Order: sequence, then structure tokens, then C-alpha cells
Amino acid sequence: MRRPLIAGHLITFVAAAALSGCGFKMAGSSPSGAAGTHAGGAGGTGGAGGAARGGAGGMGGTGGTGGTGGTGPVIIIDAGGDKTSNSSPDANCGAKSKSASKVAPDILILLDRSGSMNDDINDQMCRPDGGAGQTGCGANSKWAKITPAITQVVQDTQADVNWGLKFFPDNSTACNVSTGAAVPIAPNNGAAIAAAIMGATDTTGGVMGYSGTPTRAAAAGATTYLSTVMDQSKKYILLATDGLPTCAANGGTMADDSAAATTAIGAALTAGYPTFVVGIATTGAGPDMTLSNMATAGGLPRMGATPAYYPVMSAADLAAAIKTLIGFAQSCTFQIGPAPTSDGSTSLDKIDVFGDSMPISRDTTHTDGYDYTDSSMMSIQVYGPTCAKIMSGEIKQVDVTFRCLVI
Repeated sequence: MRRPLIAGHLITFVAAAALSGCGFKMAGSSPSGAAGTHAGGAGGTGGAGGAARGGAGGMGGTGGTGGTGGTGPVIIIDAGGDKTSNSSPDANCGAKSKSASKVAPDILILLDRSGSMNDDINDQMCRPDGGAGQTGCGANSKWAKITPAITQVVQDTQADVNWGLKFFPDNSTACNVSTGAAVPIAPNNGAAIAAAIMGATDTTGGVMGYSGTPTRAAAAGATTYLSTVMDQSKKYILLATDGLPTCAANGGTMADDSAAATTAIGAALTAGYPTFVVGIATTGAGPDMTLSNMATAGGLPRMGATPAYYPVMSAADLAAAIKTLIGFAQSCTFQIGPAPTSDGSTSLDKIDVFGDSMPISRDTTHTDGYDYTDSSMMSIQVYGPTCAKIMSGEIKQVDVTFRCLVI
């Protein structure tokens, strides 16, 4: 609603009836059943064109039994300042508040399904009687030792993380990796991921694996897949592997593909998908260097530690590593959109943010305050000490007030 100019001066409206559409709060209501009298509008100061006449005093009527006294409540529209730039959860302009919902991160588990996952944690192939035939280590295999940790952590955190699962290789062609996922990223995926891992496990407890470790193709496939996941969540790759990439770009197996795999993980980071690298019972200087390089390229290395990736030798080690990633992924990101109205009376770029009713200022430097996560303005992220208070639980409630725009 625009306020008219009379003789060069701005007049404040005083209405005597409820206003619909923007949800303005009523001010000065008369008690039910009582007589009320409301004064007329004050005269405005005359400008160049002469003095404006003051409004006549309005006489209050007598309310009937159970009715509203007088002529009704006085509603002051935008009196005494611009409420669109100074809202609060109790703003008289009728701003609309709602709780901001925490945005769960998307984490795609990229799980090594190569034949070496059937070896034990000492990289022994469990050949019976020293024979040439390999039967795998079954319940003592790397696969059997670490996959329970994956299913347990996913089950425990599925309400707070949108999990997905992708194997590599993911079919009998040794170095082939698709661009899909065995379990697409979604909330509450604990049962689906447990079922997929069980489906890849043989009767001895080992993995029904394939030859080759196509890490480069896995990273590229994960990047392509994540680009199709259209939500507001931040996206991460959890790469769990037991050794060197062995599938070169020409499709050959048992060729060192370390450099290309590291490049592919760097490309995933450039696309917006950091990779958290876990080494499962890795041994030797070669794997240590390669996985450290991949961890650095992925953007989430261990800080100030050697190796730079996260080495694990047990289910407990892996669970601890995954929880570290969850700590990185659980940022102070909140879904705020869409705006509560579609008639132009609210807008995503006209908001105020509160933590336990205390204002949180917008801070485009990301030092201490909130900012939009992208141009869609559907989500905000809180940074700095204020985020720390949210993560620790000191701030328990984050609310967003959509300013009521006068239209």
C-alpha cells in the first residue's frame, strides 16, 4: 500500500477496520462489549500549497453484548518509520516468522569392492595350506571387518545425514564404474545401505568382489551422479579404499593410475564435492603417498598429521573417521525458502534472522553472522562464533522473520 503525498507531505493512515492480506497486528483494540471512542486523524502541516485540514474526531459507538466496542480496532500502517527494514518476531507490521530447518548434508559413500578387500588387514590372501588357490579371508577379511561400521554409523545418523552408496567396481567388468548409485542419496537410508552391502557380501562374510581398483573412474562417476542430486544440501564424497588405483585410462588393470585418480578427485572438489579419503588397512610407502595426495586434492585432509588421509584398521577406527567427516559436513546451514506468501507481501531477500530471539546480522564476509548460500536465496548459512553456539547447543532455535512488504 502506498502512502499519499498531500501538499508535499507524507500522511500516515489510521484505519478503522481489519486489514487482510498482510497479517498486520491490531493496535489499540477496544474491549469486547464496552463503548469506545477514537480520535480523528490529526491535520498535516501545510506545504507550499497551504495547510492541510485536520480530520474530524470520530465518535465511538456502543458495543452490543459480546460485540466489539466503538468503531473497531485502530490499525496503524507503517506509522513512525519503515518497518520493512527493521522487523522483529513481534513487529507491528505483521511480519511472518517460521523456524529455519537445518539442511542435512548429502554424503555419498564410495566403497571399494575390489578383490583385495577379501584379504585380511595384514594384506594376506588367506590361501589354505599355502596353496595357490585363493578362497578369501571371509570373516577375517577387510570387508567383513569394516562394513559393519558403515552400516552402524549410517543407521545412527540417518536422521541428520542424507546418505548414498556407490561401489567401485560396480559390475563384473574389472575397471568399469557407472555414473549411478547402488543406493541413491536420500534421508533415512540406513536399511537400504545395509541391504546393498549385504547383497555384495558372500556366505563367508567376504565381498563378492571384482578385479581392479578403478578409483579414477569412481571419482568421475561420483561427480557426475552428485551433479544430478538437485537439493539444497552440501555434498561430500566418502572414499573408502584399501590401496592403489590400478585401472589406467586405457582400461588396463594392474597399472598404476595414481596421478589420474588424484586429478579426478581434484575435479570433484572443483565441481563442489569435497572428498574425504579413508585408507582401509593400507600398507607401504606407495599407497600412503597416493592416498595422501588424493586426500589433499579432495580438500579434507587430516590437518597437521601424517598421513594426510584417514588410516583405519578396525571397525572402531572407521566409525571414528566417518564421524569426523560428519562433523565437517554438519554446518550451520538452514533451509528458509520458499517465502511464506506468493502475492509479493514477503520476499526471500527481505528477512531477519534470530537465534533464540536475538538478532543475527547478515555478514557477507562470513566472519560472524549469516549469509545466503547461493543466488536462489532458499538457504542461509551462519558463520563464526554464532555458528559455534548453534553447533554446541547454546543457541537452540533459529528463526527467520519475513518482513511484511507494503504492496
